[in-house]
Amino acid sequence: MAGGSQRVYDLAAARPDGWFEAVLEQSGDFDTACQIIGRNTLGLALIAGARLLSITANPRSQDLTTVEFSIGHDPTVRQVSLSEFRQMIGQYLLVPLQSEGLPEDPGVEALQTHIGGRYMLEAVLFQVQPLELRRDLGLSEVVIEFNGLRHVLTLDDLRDILDERVRSELGLDRREELSIDLSVVDRAEEANEHGNWSATVAMLNPWLGPISMLLRTGEAEGLSEEVRARLSTSLDLLGTAYANMGELDAANEVLRLGVQWAGESSEAADLFLALGRASVAGGKHGEAIGLLRRAIHLGASERASMPLLAQSLAAREQWLASMVCAERARKLGAADRSLDSVTSDLEERLGAAWSRFQAWMSDCE
Repeated sequence: MAGGSQRVYDLAAARPDGWFEAVLEQSGDFDTACQIIGRNTLGLALIAGARLLSITANPRSQDLTTVEFSIGHDPTVRQVSLSEFRQMIGQYLLVPLQSEGLPEDPGVEALQTHIGGRYMLEAVLFQVQPLELRRDLGLSEVVIEFNGLRHVLTLDDLRDILDERVRSELGLDRREELSIDLSVVDRAEEANEHGNWSATVAMLNPWLGPISMLLRTGEAEGLSEEVRARLSTSLDLLGTAYANMGELDAANEVLRLGVQWAGESSEAADLFLALGRASVAGGKHGEAIGLLRRAIHLGASERASMPLLAQSLAAREQWLASMVCAERARKLGAADRSLDSVTSDLEERLGAAWSRFQAWMSDCE
């Protein structure tokens, strides 16, 4: 716990790391169950308190696969189809949970109860890592790490995200599209054009948690190309805004998420360029070189990329390669302010060698 008006609690001891793997080690039957009904379905069934007695697999259709089980405090044995089994698990796991109060000096059990025991188990199952609980003026926030990124969510938002993931895993209440107002992206583009970086952050930062979660769900694959493109654009805008505010670590996290989201699509080129620009600003020139080359390969503007690449190559003392990039940038009409100083320094360092190289290249042509 940290001092001051805000109370901060480390969740390392309260987090049930490895609980599902420990269950799998108890019996080979659990591995078989995973293969038939799915890893996460089995994990959610155990969280709901289901006791599996038998599973009869039908290779032609999961709807014809049957599960024999009992659940909770009810000893009644049921035999239902796999789809009905998933619905029943969902009914147990999606019952609203009342938040318990938090004492001044809570132990592990009190922290787990406050967040919700089932939510702690679900988070670990879905590879979401709760790191800290922050308590201030009656509001609880949880710092989580997911997919290599850190987020701060209110407790209610964390529960809502995990509930939505449960619905997705169990095939319940699927939505046609992501419930994000994509018109916000247009407003964020306008804000960036006017240099209103804080407005962009205020509009788009709340999307990070849901987008990160979608990367690990089947829902992400079901989104239309238009929606995926706009979400990639939103991450580009948000990362650029953070970089221009000087928050380079946040910019790198957001843009890396964007690169994962965009994959090999046309939007990936702009994201690699933005990530390379942020790396140059942060003095990470070795990293920037690879990112900028990737951006160019994917079709990013050479006029925008080459001055940055020249700057990073010079910082890594790759003088000749830097000069080639600088000359290419000049031929393309780049007007980057750093280009003149980089070129002047390179001419001094290379001296006559640059003239000889140009003559050699002319002979080759």
